[in-house]
Amino acid sequence: MALLHVHRLSTEVGSGPAPVRAVQDVSFSIEAGQTLGLVGESGCGKTMTARSIASLLPADARVTGGEIIFDGQNLLALPEAGMRDIRGHRIGFVFQDPSTSLNPVYTIGMQVAEPLRQHLGLSRRNARERATELLARVGIPSPRLRLDDYPHQLSGGMRQRVMIAIALSCTPRLLIADEPTTALDVTIQAQILELIQELSSETGTAVLLITHNLGIAAGICDRIAVMYAGQIVETGAVDNLFYTPKMPYSWGLLDALPTLSDDERLVPIEGGPPDLGTAIEGCHFAPRCRHVRPVCRQSEPALSRRGTGHDARCHATEPEGWLR
Repeated sequence: MALLHVHRLSTEVGSGPAPVRAVQDVSFSIEAGQTLGLVGESGCGKTMTARSIASLLPADARVTGGEIIFDGQNLLALPEAGMRDIRGHRIGFVFQDPSTSLNPVYTIGMQVAEPLRQHLGLSRRNARERATELLARVGIPSPRLRLDDYPHQLSGGMRQRVMIAIALSCTPRLLIADEPTTALDVTIQAQILELIQELSSETGTAVLLITHNLGIAAGICDRIAVMYAGQIVETGAVDNLFYTPKMPYSWGLLDALPTLSDDERLVPIEGGPPDLGTAIEGCHFAPRCRHVRPVCRQSEPALSRRGTGHDARCHATEPEGWLR
């Protein structure tokens, strides 16, 4: 059984007659020690999916259907007290912006030690010692001295390393990393991603990496799930997604990637994503697709098998010649 199995998860934001259907029938699985990349444009539902798993939704959002089975347990059936025992202990979360996620009035040492004391019952002294080890493990120099620093005294890269130390403090079975390299320079990005890979390899921690950067996903992930307008539209091994994509939206994302060749021009995806507060007929990507056909506007395609471990949500199939 997969460590995490998300089955037909749906999440809505807002109230009234037309709530935003931010996540729609999303399904995927992650094995222990595996890294799954959740990729797509901003606003496609990646972060809302992650927050649904960790029960960290904003006040105006709610899960409306589906199951989230983690380590054999349905998280949606747990009360908040049960989720607090799991969140930060068995599921670690690295937020997108460490400058807003770290509490500015508490020292780094207090914030790293908090989950150790709460979930593992360590004494103040032992938690401080363990916090020092964690900061050293994530590459922060002079870790014992940094325990008494406040977040504003650290650089962006250092704050992100602190967030990773907090997320991994109790050796979680699942790490959810939401755009962990946002606003960091490329050198620090590489260091952060290498750190996540190393820790996952050493501890067997499964990783759900949320990113809009396909290059990052290709370098760190075992599998990739592509999201568009609240849905999973393609999923498969990294090589499958990059070399034999089966869904036009995936092709569009790849065509928009810069290359080292001066001869190739970037090809943007025309138009914008649909309004998720209104009913959508047919394929969600049809209004922007260069290969659209009448059936695409009439019926919504199902996520169907296109190869070993490779699924795509598209009416096109190889024998019909709708390929890139």
